[in-house]
Amino acid sequence: MFIPRINHFAMEFDWHQLTPYHLLATALVGLMAAWFVKHLMRLPKNLPPGPTGLPLLGVVSKFFGTSDPLALLSEWADMYGEITSFNIGTQLVVLLNAYEVVAEAFRHPDLQDRPRCRIKEEVSGCGRNAGLLIGVGQSWKEQRKFTLSVFRSLGVGKKSYEDTVAAEMTQLGRAIKEKKGSPFDPNILLGQAVANVICTIIFGTQYTYSDTEFQQGTKSSFSHHSLKSVIADLFFAGMETTTTTLKWFILYMMAYPEVQSRVQAELDHVVGRERLPGLSDGKNLPYTCAVIMEVQRKGAVVAMGVPHLASVDVTIRGYTIPKGTIIYPNIWKVMNSKNFWDDSDAFKPERFLSEDGKLTNRQELIYFSTGRRICPGEQLARMETFLGFTSLLHRFTFKKPDNSPPLSLDANLGGTRSSLPYMTCAIPRESTENLLD
Repeated sequence: MFIPRINHFAMEFDWHQLTPYHLLATALVGLMAAWFVKHLMRLPKNLPPGPTGLPLLGVVSKFFGTSDPLALLSEWADMYGEITSFNIGTQLVVLLNAYEVVAEAFRHPDLQDRPRCRIKEEVSGCGRNAGLLIGVGQSWKEQRKFTLSVFRSLGVGKKSYEDTVAAEMTQLGRAIKEKKGSPFDPNILLGQAVANVICTIIFGTQYTYSDTEFQQGTKSSFSHHSLKSVIADLFFAGMETTTTTLKWFILYMMAYPEVQSRVQAELDHVVGRERLPGLSDGKNLPYTCAVIMEVQRKGAVVAMGVPHLASVDVTIRGYTIPKGTIIYPNIWKVMNSKNFWDDSDAFKPERFLSEDGKLTNRQELIYFSTGRRICPGEQLARMETFLGFTSLLHRFTFKKPDNSPPLSLDANLGGTRSSLPYMTCAIPRESTENLLD
C-alpha cells in the first residue's frame, strides 16, 4: 500500500517545475542539516549549559530582540549557572559568571590566548603578536614585560610619578574653573587630562647613550611594529577606560549629592584646605575610597572584559571547554550579582566599609580583571582615578544644570560601558579655591 502511493506521487508530480532556485535551496538546507549534525557530533557531551540557537546563526537572533545585552546575559547566567555556553554564528562562546570560576579559569596556562582581531593585526602589521590586548605567546610576554618595566622606571604607583599626575590634575582643575560654573560636557576635558598623562609615559622617556641593551639589541620578537601596537593599546585601553570612569564619578556625585558632601567633608578633615590630596592620604580616607570602589562596581566600564581563547581542550568545574572556544569574563555580572552583593542594584558605598568604618576589599570587585592577563596598567589607572576624583571633589561641587533633563544612570555599551552624554556645572568650593590659582 505504501509503495504505490509513492509511485503515484512520482507519476503525478511534474519534475520539470523545479527551478535552479529550488535545487539551490534544497542543497543549502541539506548542507545546513549535515553541518549541524556533524557539529553536534564533534561537541563534547559535558559542555557548560546554555541557550540553544539556530544552525549557523547560533543565538545571534536573541540579541537582535533586546535593547540590553547585559541584562540578557545576566538572565542566562541566572538560568544556567556560573559557566554558560552558546554559539555566536559557528563560534562557541563560554561565559564565566562568578568570581571563583573567573579566577580559576584565568589562572589556567591553556586559557591565556586571545581570539584573532584581524583589523588590529592589519593596522599594526604584527599579525597575531599585535600588542598587549590581543598578543599571544612569547611576543605578548615580551611586550608586557617591556610595558611594566617602563612603568617601574617612571615610578608609576609611587611618589616619583604622583607629582606628574597631580600636576595634570591641577591643569584640569584650572580648565574647569574657566567654565565659571556654566554647564559643560566634561568628556573632552577629562579625556585631554588622561591623554596627557599617557603621553608622558610614551614620549617622556629615552634611552641613555650607555644603555647596553640599546647598543647591542636583543634577540627577541619585539620590534617597531610591537612598540606601535603597545602604544596603541595604552591609548585605547588606558585613555578610554580611565576617562569613562571619571565621567561616571561626576555623574554619580550629581545623582547622590549627599555622598558628594560626605566625601568633601572627609577630604577637608584629613587633607585640610591648604593642599591637594595625595596617594598617602588614601589610608585615612576610607569613605572616599569606598565611593571610588562603588562607582567602579556600578559603572563596570569593561563590562565583558577582554576575551580569552582556549589553546587546547580544558576542563573547568567538570565542564569541557574545547580548543578554539572564546571565553568571556562576565565582569558586569560578577560585580552586580545578587548572589554576592546585598541590595546589588543600590548605590551604597558603605558596603565596602566594616562596622567600625574601616575599608574592606571585596575579591568580587574585578574591575581590572584577574589572572595572568590582568590589566598591566592597573597601578597607573588606580593612581589617575584616585588623584583625579579626590582633587576634583576637593576643589569643586558638581551639580546638575538648571532646567536640564533628569539625570540618567543608563549606559551606552560599546568598546566600554559608558554613561550617556550629560552636562554638569562645577562650582568652585570657597574653602579650597586658592588651590586653583
